[in-house]
Amino acid sequence: MDFPTDVLVEILLRLPPSARRRARLVCKLWREAVDERTTEMQSRAQPLLWNYRKAVAYVVDDLSPSSTGSCSELWRSSKPHTYPHFEADLQLISTCNGLLCLCNNETGDVTLLNPVTGETLSVPPLPCTDHQFFGRYGRRSWEKAYNFGYHPTSGRYKVVHVPCRFDVFLDIEEACEFDALHVLVLGEEVSWREVPSPANTKCDLKTGIVSINGTTYWVSALRVVSLSLEDECVVDFAMPLPALLAETGNYHLAEVHGRLGVVIHECFGNTIGVWVLEDKGLWTRRYSLGMWQHLTRPHFVYGEYVITRDTSFFYGHRRKFDWSLSHDVMKVSHKDHDQGMLIADPWCEARFCRTFAYVKTTEPLGVYADKV
Repeated sequence: MDFPTDVLVEILLRLPPSARRRARLVCKLWREAVDERTTEMQSRAQPLLWNYRKAVAYVVDDLSPSSTGSCSELWRSSKPHTYPHFEADLQLISTCNGLLCLCNNETGDVTLLNPVTGETLSVPPLPCTDHQFFGRYGRRSWEKAYNFGYHPTSGRYKVVHVPCRFDVFLDIEEACEFDALHVLVLGEEVSWREVPSPANTKCDLKTGIVSINGTTYWVSALRVVSLSLEDECVVDFAMPLPALLAETGNYHLAEVHGRLGVVIHECFGNTIGVWVLEDKGLWTRRYSLGMWQHLTRPHFVYGEYVITRDTSFFYGHRRKFDWSLSHDVMKVSHKDHDQGMLIADPWCEARFCRTFAYVKTTEPLGVYADKV
């Protein structure tokens, strides 16, 4: 039965955001109604700046040519820091659809937060803590082994934990072998499950763990490992060639316009290249930067802008044409004032910040609390 679009929109607006995202998959009419008539789908992701020394989240106010470099405080931890001059105990694992996934490195507890509503949801603890994670100056760095993702078709949120050992106190990073990782489905499970992985799987924590469009990725022995958040199948595939030539620690994973990217300090040309996984498993070089530049991580692409930083400031860059590069490759020049603009004031302390994608949402966490 047909009914007016306005009536459909009114019905959709009464659904929680996660249900609306699933509803847009029904047909073209529903997709257009959700995309064009609900504010959340029209919102462009903003840079979220996480100061890991102060456990404070800021959001860039304006990412456009008219930017004044201002940003607003989104959320601040009320927990006092054990070591004020080092990383705070509370760290941001990742963001997803406007929700923040936080980890208390003093206790290992994981919590979800909606900074708009102030609602929080505690995640059940892991079944065991055999694998310890030691960070700077012997402090635990639990957050490095977690990620928080969402599968757009099923509408399920999942928290993923990869067994690893990380010890900066001894200046080593030990990627222990495992045959299963831990997964928890938000709102459906009261405890973690073990998901089988190929034998002798590892995780290189320095390269990071990222979740993109329903898949979680990490690096094991110079190969990318992927976990489908739909069927929980774990497979691995080859890294781009420049990563194989680079030294360990000179590359990391990133999201680039909804695709998996690898940021590489390339051993040729004195450049930083960003390689993106395209269709059919092909890697393509999409960005070129000078070796002296600092791409923000884990997220650096927001719409048409690429974000870099120095010790105090964040800068936004747009495409610069260069005859020496393929037309598909964007060259980022820090010295070109027409291409780079100030997007965040120095009081954010850029050198102590990690960057994430953030979209304001009113998604209630209480609907997931029944089984958590």
